[in-house]
Amino acid sequence: MVKPKTRPKKTPPADDDAEPTPFVVPTSAISIGDAVHHPIFGDGKVDGIEDDKLTIAFEGQVTKVIREDFVTRKR
Repeated sequence: MVKPKTRPKKTPPADDDAEPTPFVVPTSAISIGDAVHHPIFGDGKVDGIEDDKLTIAFEGQVTKVIREDFVTRKR
């Protein structure tokens, strides 16, 4: 009779000594409702923010999701 081969048990890495990573909320210079400018699409208004992506309503009923670093905030 042939014995089945047994695999060694994997142990998860020990995180007991690791310090918890603090949760950092990024601060954005742009808020919902701000007027922004994009070099191709022109002027628009921020309708939503998720991570570094802005949902922007441009003229002509065009809405785009664009990374924050591609637009400038109008003052």
